[in-house]
Amino acid sequence: MIKKTLFLLIIFSFGFSQTTLYGLDGWYHISAVATAGGAGAVPSPDSDRINPAGLSMLPKQIQLNIIKYPAGISAQSAMFVKALNNSNVGIGLKHLSYGEFISTNEDGIENGTYTAGDTWLSAAWARNNQNINWGVTGGIFLSNLESYNAAAIVFSTGVLYNYAKNDIRIGISLSNFGVFVTRYTEQKEKLPTKIILSASKGLAHLPLDLNIDIGFSSINKNTYWRFGGIFALPYNLQLTFGVNSNNITQRIENNLAKSFLGSSGLGITYIHKQYSIEIGGYSYGTGSWIYGTGFNIKL
Repeated sequence: MIKKTLFLLIIFSFGFSQTTLYGLDGWYHISAVATAGGAGAVPSPDSDRINPAGLSMLPKQIQLNIIKYPAGISAQSAMFVKALNNSNVGIGLKHLSYGEFISTNEDGIENGTYTAGDTWLSAAWARNNQNINWGVTGGIFLSNLESYNAAAIVFSTGVLYNYAKNDIRIGISLSNFGVFVTRYTEQKEKLPTKIILSASKGLAHLPLDLNIDIGFSSINKNTYWRFGGIFALPYNLQLTFGVNSNNITQRIENNLAKSFLGSSGLGITYIHKQYSIEIGGYSYGTGSWIYGTGFNIKL
């Protein structure tokens, strides 16, 4: 139990906020793992969490993901996107399981086990008008710890400008704002609201798309960044990579290269017709990895 408790405090520090609802900053999608946080200007089923405007550029599809953290913690997600009345809508279900814990009484004697987890049900709407895309996501976030529960109504919204002539996309979003319905305690915690600026540029002479996100957290007033890319390879393969500013806080060695790689993600995707499967991992600098896989089918 002590090991898991310590791990929870460490692993969700990469969310850049202090809140009881840690799962709002969790990674449920394999692209978030491979890109070290998720690329806001790259349309994907994970856009509903970062910048919902990206959903307007997606075809009809289903995305399934399984993410494994150390200490038995895991995340699962499913996302369905389809066109509806000149817009795109998406329905998403995410779950984060913290595992099973040992329960003890006041005398320190074990008297059973209990579980903890978060469940996030959301719906997104996005629309395209020439080069301008905009969208909004709304949902309910439920968190439980033994017999204690907390709930919040959570929204994200954003705009994405697509300059197709130069293969450039620029976006801005406001994520994870809303209201608590119930709380674990009487303390007035805040939701981990963030403002995120995103940009993506396809290179003219390389099959490479570079992307960057700069975010500001309203909780601790910190600014963070992530940088990555998507490289098209032969044989229907695609390489995804990313690094984020956590290497500054996670640095445990003097070796700059090792510290830099200690906050990086990497993934590989195989595409066959309308199907694709991706595997990837992220090293957060303390000797452990987050890894997972995702399956997508375009309908």
